[in-house]
Amino acid sequence: MRLAVLAILAVAMLSCTEWRDARGDDTPGPSSRAIAEGYLRRSREWGKAACEMAKEHNRRTPEAYFAACEAAWDAIYICPEAADVFGQAAIEYAVNLDGFLSSAAEFGRHDPDIGIMVGPPQKRFVVPIVGHALAVDSSAIEAVVAAPPSSDKRISRCHLRSGFGLPVSVRIRRPCGGDGDSFMPPRQSVAATAVLRFSRPPVKPRAIDAVPGPIARDPAPAVLDLVNPVEAGGVNVGCVWQSLAADFTAPLLDMLEAMPPQGVAGFLQSTSVAVAGGSGRPTLQFLEPYQPGKIPVVFIHGLASDEGTWFDMFNELRTRPSFHRCYQPWVLNYPTGSSFLRVSLVMRRQLREAREKLDPDRRDPALDRMVLVGHSMGGLHAKLQVIRPGDGLWNAVATRPIDSVRVPDEWRRDFVEQFYFEPLPSVRRVVYIATPHGGASLASRAAGRAASMLVRRPPEAEAIHRQIIEANPGLATPEFARGVPTTIDVLEPSSPFLAVLRAITPSCGVTTHSIIGDVHESLTSGPGDCIVPVSSARERGVASEVFVPATHTKVHHHPIAVAELSRILEDHAVGR
Repeated sequence: MRLAVLAILAVAMLSCTEWRDARGDDTPGPSSRAIAEGYLRRSREWGKAACEMAKEHNRRTPEAYFAACEAAWDAIYICPEAADVFGQAAIEYAVNLDGFLSSAAEFGRHDPDIGIMVGPPQKRFVVPIVGHALAVDSSAIEAVVAAPPSSDKRISRCHLRSGFGLPVSVRIRRPCGGDGDSFMPPRQSVAATAVLRFSRPPVKPRAIDAVPGPIARDPAPAVLDLVNPVEAGGVNVGCVWQSLAADFTAPLLDMLEAMPPQGVAGFLQSTSVAVAGGSGRPTLQFLEPYQPGKIPVVFIHGLASDEGTWFDMFNELRTRPSFHRCYQPWVLNYPTGSSFLRVSLVMRRQLREAREKLDPDRRDPALDRMVLVGHSMGGLHAKLQVIRPGDGLWNAVATRPIDSVRVPDEWRRDFVEQFYFEPLPSVRRVVYIATPHGGASLASRAAGRAASMLVRRPPEAEAIHRQIIEANPGLATPEFARGVPTTIDVLEPSSPFLAVLRAITPSCGVTTHSIIGDVHESLTSGPGDCIVPVSSARERGVASEVFVPATHTKVHHHPIAVAELSRILEDHAVGR
C-alpha cells in the first residue's frame, strides 16, 4: 500500500537542457540519457539489496538505502528531460528515501541535535536536517516518520498531492519546562516533504561506480531538507523546478496513534481519576506549534466523546489555504461526565493562561480574536466562556446570596468562580454545532437516567458539596441538595441551568453561529438529529443558521458543516 502511494506521488512533468561535466569538459562521451539509465539500474539493484538487508535487520541497512537513493537522485539530475526515466527514478528515490529514514530510526541514527548519522562506526558523518518554512526550528524535531499508521476510523479520507520527494510526518520534541509544554498533546506532528539532496553528479561515469554493492564505498555528503508543503509548492533539483509531493493527512494519523479513544471512559470517569490516554482533567492542547499572528480556533467536543472526534474536520479544513494562512487549531479535551460548571471553570482558566503565557506583553492581536467551536455539550461550554451570568447560575441552585454561604477558605475561590465570572475578552466568535440549548430528549429517558447513575463523580467535588450542604441548612434547591449534577442531569430539558443559560446572551462583540442537524423527524419533538431537536438547537441572536442532514454524532463530519465553518472562518479572518 505504501509503495502504491509513493508511486502516485512521484508523478511530474519536466523539461531541461543537458548537463555538462562539473569541470566544463565538452569531450564526447555517453549520452546523458544512457548515463541516467545506468544510475537508475544501479538504484534498483541497490534498493533491492537494501530491502534484503532490512529483512535481516542488518545495521548497515541505512547506508544501503542511502546509496540507492543517491543513485536515483543522480539519474534525475543527469537527464531530467527524459520523462520516462525521471518518473521511474523519482519512484525509486521516494521508496529508498522511505527505507533510509525508517531504517535510520530503527537503528537509532537520528540525533535531534545534529541530524542523521551515516556510514560505518569508524567513519560516520552527519546528514544535517534543514527545515524550510516549518513551524519549528530543526533542533525541535524529535523524529521524521516516513510511514505513519495507514488508517484510523476517526478520519474518513486522505488528502495527497502528487510530486517529487517523500511526504513525512515531523514529530515535535517536547520542550523541557517551556511555556508551551503544558499545551502539547501526547504527540504533536506537522506535515513535511523530505528531499535528500546530494551534490551534482558528473556526467561521465566514475571508476568507483563500477564497484559492486550499495555499501562498498563511502557515502556521499548530503542534506535532508524538510519542506513545509503548504508554504512551498515546489523545490529545485538542479535547474529544474519540481512540484512537491504532500500528504496532509499523515501528521493527523500520527497524532491520533497516540490518542486512543476515551469517549465512554471520559464520560464515566471524574476529573480526579486519570482516563486512559489522558490526564483525567480538562486540558488545552495545541495541534500545531504556536505561531504568532495566527488566530486560535478552539474545538470543544461533546458528551461521551474526545478530541479525536475533530480530526476529520481538521483534515478537511487543512486543505483550504485560508485556514493554513490565518488559523492555528487548538482542542479542549475533558472527561465529559464531570461536574458541568467545574469543567467550564477549568477551561476558562486554561484559555486565560494560554493567552498570558504565549503573549505576556500582548503584542499578538490574533490571540484576542479566538474562535470557539463546540459540538453538542461542547457548545454549552463554549457559551459559558463568553457570558456574564450575574446571579443567574447561583440562583438556579441556591435560596440565599453566595456571600452568606459558609465555605472553607481554601475552597471559596473555586466555589464562587463556578457561578460568578466574566466573559473571556479574547474570544470574539462562537460556533454551535448540534448544541442542546434547550436540552436533549435522551437525558430525560430511562437510558439517560441510568447513564447519570453510572458516572463516578469527582471525590473532591462530592466532599465539598456534602460539607457545604451540611454547613448551610436550607441553602440548596432540592435538585442541588441531592448531589453534584452530572452532565446528563444538566442536559435534561427541565434543568434550571439550561433555562438560565438560554436566557443569557453572549457579551457585546461576540458573534455566534448555529449548525443544526435535522435528518430525523420525531412525533414528540419534531425535526432533529435523533438526540437534539431543532427547537433545542436553535439559539437567539445568531448571525447564521445552517441545517445539515445528519445524525447527532455525524453533524460536524458532514461536508455542509465543514463548508459552513470554513465560510465563517474566512469571514472572521477579514473582519466580517
